Amino acid sequence: MEELTLHHTECADEFSKQMDRSVWDDFLKNSGESSIHLSWPAVHAALSSQTRQVRAGWWMNGEDEVHGIALCEDSEAISQSVDEFLDGTVLFKWAKSWLHRQGGFRFRVRVVGTPLASGPHGYRFSPEVNEWACLRELLSLSGMGHSDAPRTWVIKDRLCHHEWGDGFRLSGRSLWRKDWVDLEFDPVMRVDLKGKGTWGLYLDSMRTKSRTKVKRVLSLSEGIELQALTADEIEENLDELYPLYMKVYGRAAFRLGCLQAEDLVLLKRDMGEDFQVWSSRWEGRLIGFHCGMCNGEEVEAYFVGFQPEYNKSHALYQRMLLEFIRWGIDRGCHSVNLGRTALDIKASLGAEPQRLVLHQRSTSPVMHLLARWAARASAPKQHMLKRAWKESPRGEGPASLHHEVVPSTGASIS
Repeated sequence: MEELTLHHTECADEFSKQMDRSVWDDFLKNSGESSIHLSWPAVHAALSSQTRQVRAGWWMNGEDEVHGIALCEDSEAISQSVDEFLDGTVLFKWAKSWLHRQGGFRFRVRVVGTPLASGPHGYRFSPEVNEWACLRELLSLSGMGHSDAPRTWVIKDRLCHHEWGDGFRLSGRSLWRKDWVDLEFDPVMRVDLKGKGTWGLYLDSMRTKSRTKVKRVLSLSEGIELQALTADEIEENLDELYPLYMKVYGRAAFRLGCLQAEDLVLLKRDMGEDFQVWSSRWEGRLIGFHCGMCNGEEVEAYFVGFQPEYNKSHALYQRMLLEFIRWGIDRGCHSVNLGRTALDIKASLGAEPQRLVLHQRSTSPVMHLLARWAARASAPKQHMLKRAWKESPRGEGPASLHHEVVPSTGASIS
């Protein structure tokens, strides 16, 4: 492979001048792995932020042909608590309590990918390219804005092909690169819409218990008024929308980044109908919102915000999840990614877990040893999840793949 040159920018206007939208998106499409978050409009919106530190990179040969694209962001990771989704040794639990004794553990991190989404959205390369050499060049760039470059690097959310519940656990040592660490958090929950091209088919494919639950959610939330907002309406209502998001965000145990109020407006202006924000009102009062992306192939549930008191009485969060699924069906998509967390709720609506692995490396010896030890001493709780789908005919295997859980092992990622 001939030598490639890295081009990069932190400015949306420079990105528009230097990188033609059709060239970027054609390369992404031809990679064979779609990614809404790595699309030109989504990257342009991220670069337009005045508060986030985002960098787009692309690699070209001497004939100005693109052979790689990537998105990178410097962010602050915050760990408040990890009790709900990690199992660990007694020593791990003690260390966890000690680190969180003053309300949280914070450190700066450089992420290849987007801290605000789940899945492999960080980069794409031509098959013959040495991807590690390119990523190392991107990661080694100086800090953005007036900040120093973070000493911790993360390659975010590569797919792991081990099934949920098979007992497989990550070790501290990474088989991806020497001196890196593999970490795993909750899986992303994905609804497969193949064979469920209408709302009726989606319901008919469900077991009776799950179908009854969907109908109950729709009944409880029947009086909620949902409205898709324009960019101007989003901007006009930001003072009400953003605090609703912070109510949910503030409860998260581990946060790799934070949605900014301006992100909602920027994404809508750049992505148009492929990015939607829906408000939820009860008797005229704004009680929640949900937003997502769609490229015609898949839906990405992005963020939600809501008044907690309406969640139990009106099944507000579950109604939002159903609306993401309905949107995917209406747009003819093959899947809906509902994100991490709330595994049981999402599983009951038809989502299956897709395990992801995060690769981490730090030039700080303390941070590196801490991450390596934590990966060896802990792992996500692989508890049994609900089965939403009917069983397939004999010989074709179960329609739901995650209902059996076996004891954990100490194997490494492969």
